[in-house]
Formats: sequence, C-alpha cells, structure tokens
Amino acid sequence: MKKTVNKSNIKKNGKQHVIVGNCIAAVSAAETLRQLSPNDNIVIIGDEEVPSYSRCLITYYLGNMITEDHLLSHTKKWYSEREIDLHLSTRVEGIDTKKRRVHAVTRGKKVNISYDTLLVATGSSPIFLPSFPYDKDGIIGMRDYKDSCMLKGWAKKGKKAIIIGAGFVGLKSAYGLVKHGVKVKIIELLPTVLGRMTDLEASSRVRDRLCQNELIEIELKNSVVATRKHGDGYIATYQNGDEEYADFIVASVGVKANTDFLENTGVEIDRIVSVDDGQRTTAEDIYAAGDVCRSRHIVTGDWIYNAIWPVAAAQGRIAASNMSGQNRTYEGNIPMNSVDFYELWITAVGNVQEAGDDIEEVIYKSSSIYQNVKLREGVPVSFMATGNVDGAGVMRAAIVSQTPWDEFVKKPYAQILPVANQER
Repeated sequence: MKKTVNKSNIKKNGKQHVIVGNCIAAVSAAETLRQLSPNDNIVIIGDEEVPSYSRCLITYYLGNMITEDHLLSHTKKWYSEREIDLHLSTRVEGIDTKKRRVHAVTRGKKVNISYDTLLVATGSSPIFLPSFPYDKDGIIGMRDYKDSCMLKGWAKKGKKAIIIGAGFVGLKSAYGLVKHGVKVKIIELLPTVLGRMTDLEASSRVRDRLCQNELIEIELKNSVVATRKHGDGYIATYQNGDEEYADFIVASVGVKANTDFLENTGVEIDRIVSVDDGQRTTAEDIYAAGDVCRSRHIVTGDWIYNAIWPVAAAQGRIAASNMSGQNRTYEGNIPMNSVDFYELWITAVGNVQEAGDDIEEVIYKSSSIYQNVKLREGVPVSFMATGNVDGAGVMRAAIVSQTPWDEFVKKPYAQILPVANQER
C-alpha cells in the first residue's frame, strides 16, 4: 500500500517545498528557502545513500588527495539543524501534477510526497553506448560518490584501465587512478584533450605534462567501437582495428540530464529542462536548477548548457527565492573552468572554440606559458591559458563587460597578463 505524506502529517503550518535531488543546487535552494520561509516545510529526496557532497572533488577522493570527511560536505546534522526532511536512498519515478504528488520508491516501498512547489535538481548521468554498455562489474562512469568508491576499490597497483574520453572528468579520473599505481590508457576521438578548454597548442602542453607519468598513455583521433568480456577484464576494440585488454573501463564521453521521471508532467525538455530566467519550468510551480537544465549566457543572452558548480549553486538560490514568493531572475553566466595536472594549470573562460573570419587571436607563447585571447571586432570573447593563469578573473570581467581590447591593455591590472603585452 502506498504511503502518502499529506500536509496534516507535517509539523509546520506553511507550504511544502519538495526538492528532487541532493546536489549543490538542492542544498543551496534548501538553505535559501529556510532563510526566506522559516515557517514552511522543506523536503529533499536523494537517490544516493549519503547526504550532499562536493561532486567536483570525487576524483580527488579517488586519488586519496582528500579524505571522505572532506568530500562529504553536508552531514545529516546540517539538514536537521535547518529542519529539512531528508529522504536518502529514494528514487523518484514520476510526478502527478494534478494532485501535486511525487511518486517515489524508498528501499522497495512506494511513497507519495505532496508538494506546493517542486524543484528538480537531479543533475546528469554518464553516457554509455552499445560499444561500451554499463556493467557494474567493470564498465562504469565517474559521476558520483558510488562511482568513486567502486573505482577506488578496483584501483590496485599493476591493474590496467581504459578511459574513454579525454575531457575534464576523464583526465581527472586518470590522475586519480595512477596515484594507486594503475596503468591508464586514455582514448579520445578528438585531436585534443580537454576539448572545450584547449586548442592544439594548449592540448599538446597538457598531454605532455600528463604523459610524463609513465603510467599514463593518451591516444587521440581514435575511439572504442566494441567491448567484450575477457576473463576477469575486458577487450576493447578501437576504431583503427587495434584491440587492448583492460581490467576495467571508465566511460567519460559526456552526460545526459536525469529527466525520465518528468514524463507527462508538461515540463518542456529538449535534452535538458527548459527554464526561464527565474528557473521556472513550463509546468506550474515546478522549477529546475543545476546540471539538469539550461542557463543564460550573460553576454550573448543565448541559452546554453554550462554544467559547473557555481552555476548550479546560483540557480538553486534563484529558484528557492521564487518558490518562496519573491520575484528574482538569474543574471546568467559564462563558461569557465580551471584544473591542474602535476602543477601545470590550465584555465578557459568563454567559448575558446570560437572560430570564423571575424575572430582575431592575440597569443603569448613561451616555454612555460601559453595564453590566447580571441577577439571579435576588437572585443575579447574568450581567454585560454596554460602555465600562468593569473588574471583569469580580470579577463572574465573584460569579456562580460565587453571592454575593447585596446582599452583593456592600458589598465594597470591588465599587466599581470603576459598576453596583454603582445603586439596585435
């Protein structure tokens, strides 16, 4: 028999705000809701066994660079202190928008949870393909705490791993695995690593730095077209016809938004959830925030997918403000990321893949530093740097404010950027 949590069961007299998901967008929203609506009820439904944690740190946890206590940022006490009703190990299967109920399963039991407002903060999941299907025994992604724990358990000295995809998560996973003595082969279809952050020059520098560790091998312009079990491991067949054995495989070719439970709700989905600038979906009193939905580019005004931590946190706060009865809009964001490998830092701000006859490049290059600024009609649209990433925040401000490059380089603070001293 299904159990329904009605308002009569709730200790507070206000509205009931239900948050599906337990990531940074969810806890940011819950914190904001509690501040703005102290008399309302807040329910968080998470499908994992642990409370909210820093997803961007799971590869560091894999490599023993941080402790579990550091990773698990929100204890159960955090929720109880804020009077948040936390449901862990609970999977949402559907939503009845007419009766305003969330249908969920917790430890095999079906429950219905009533809502006045609902926030979808379910994030995304790794993509698997027929050529490398998910297999809990040895072909997984690297997206959550469970993934990191599984990989940590498999990561023994002398083991061999194949990572499919040389993006941000793929390279960071390799970085973590080799700290256990695992030999890693990274296979990437593109001609560059960190495809959204680099060009050929920057990619070459990052690749060289990673491969200085003899346990890491990176092969570009190739892909995995088939996998099959072989003993305790797997044989991967590559596009070029070669085959290779691995004890386990990590899929890192992209993510898909977790939206299956939104079917027949009236929520518009085009691969990701469509929201307005107040994080409202197309269904009444249903909001979305984080990696599950789109966001606005702060410069162009275009809708983009920018699945990064600061965006999710900001969207969660905006959604919560509007769920509590305010009227706030999210100003938007710009793609931006930064990472280091063996003390080589790389950062990218804006669309570094921008190309066309109207794009001009200003480049600084030395043995240890590479910086590239792209201009359109004399105005910076992106910044990429390896070796010296000082001034990335200054460049972001210049891009967002659309400051002409000729004006920017005259500013005293611009002098911290080697590229600002280059002739055009």
